[in-house]
Amino acid sequence: MRRTTLLLAALLLAGCSTAQQQQDPHSAHVHPAAAPPSSSAPARPGGFSDTDAAYVQLAIPQDETVLPVLQLAKTRQGVNPALAALAAEVETGHQKELEGLRKALTTAGQTYLAMHDGHDMPGMVTADELDKLTKVTGPAFDDELRTLLKAHFEESTTVAKSELGAGSSPEVLELTKGIEASRAEYLAKLGTG
Repeated sequence: MRRTTLLLAALLLAGCSTAQQQQDPHSAHVHPAAAPPSSSAPARPGGFSDTDAAYVQLAIPQDETVLPVLQLAKTRQGVNPALAALAAEVETGHQKELEGLRKALTTAGQTYLAMHDGHDMPGMVTADELDKLTKVTGPAFDDELRTLLKAHFEESTTVAKSELGAGSSPEVLELTKGIEASRAEYLAKLGTG
């Protein structure tokens, strides 16, 4: 519950205007849900709102931080074969998601700001968690991998639901529907891996 609350607060606080983000990504935060769709904020290409921007700026590092975990799962000897196959599937899916998320930013005339680098946020694998994973083998590795993936899938689902409820960009909403659906599939497979 605490992790979900922190994640939603981070998403809402991350909704900075483009100009402010370019100067200082942590100044003058705006609550994206507070601005009605017909506000006097400048229109962005593709109907890209502050909520869309906040979501994409968070979804990218959520996916990026899990990539080293997926690589390790594919290369580590003795990993449960179903878990290794899931890791390969997730890596392919996340690479595709990242392409789509970055394209959405470009379409909206924005750049990725990496404002969450080094943050210990729900849904992101930390350096300490990755280090711990590299030091275990056998069933302990599988258990730790499942724990990290489950947390990532659940938290990225939470953030996706926030975007689906408050976002406005058709491109981002379509990507987010795919992300939400993939997480449900991954969680189902993780339960049987």
